[in-house]
Amino acid sequence: MVAHPDSLNALTVSDHASSVQELKSSLHRMQRGVRPGTQAGPKSSAKDIVSTGIVGLDRILPAQGLLKGTLSEWVATEPGSGAVSLAMRVASKVQQGRTLILVDQFRQFYAPAIQSLGVCLAETILVRPATQGDELWVLEQSLRCPGVGAVLCQLDRLTTQQFRRLQLAAESGTAIGMLIRPAVAQRQSSWADVRLQVSPRPSLPRSFRRCVNVQCVYAKGSLADQNVDLEFCDETGLAHE
Repeated sequence: MVAHPDSLNALTVSDHASSVQELKSSLHRMQRGVRPGTQAGPKSSAKDIVSTGIVGLDRILPAQGLLKGTLSEWVATEPGSGAVSLAMRVASKVQQGRTLILVDQFRQFYAPAIQSLGVCLAETILVRPATQGDELWVLEQSLRCPGVGAVLCQLDRLTTQQFRRLQLAAESGTAIGMLIRPAVAQRQSSWADVRLQVSPRPSLPRSFRRCVNVQCVYAKGSLADQNVDLEFCDETGLAHE
């Protein structure tokens, strides 16, 4: 039996479309780090997962919290977006009774202010390096130190090589690294395990509460792109949906 030429053309086009779609799916899985036939997200021991202390924020994270020995990026879409306050609040929770290292080259952290966000000053070390080189060295050493629970820093400039070194340092320790980045970081490559984008939302007039939207735009080995609206109380430092 000889197939009609039109039938052969139709079969070829169909096979080509199927192959292209399969290739697209494979590339998508590779970019996300998800293998075929597996659930999104790496398997982690419960003891390696630390809650952020905010139920809504935990829910949009693939591990339902932050993993020890990883880096997270907190990208502020604009100045005053709430990224610093949110990250500081989370840092006070994830340190788990161990030391919190605040690396503050630009001298922006004020003790009474961070204490109001739940940070225990007695378990916190504030480091103010003179240069960016010193800043990166402090970050690497702090991330590798087994006695450190969390490391937080505002970083405006970061090369791919520097970022990779920080990721390797975090991977070799058990601390949770938290990097607060400016909006321009959204257009740059990242070695962070999780990238969160923090944007302001309208708040009620004459209110001590302010609203932010947090979007998980990237998560290593998992599907991301989930978001949650959070409300901060400046009087109590508490955050919730």
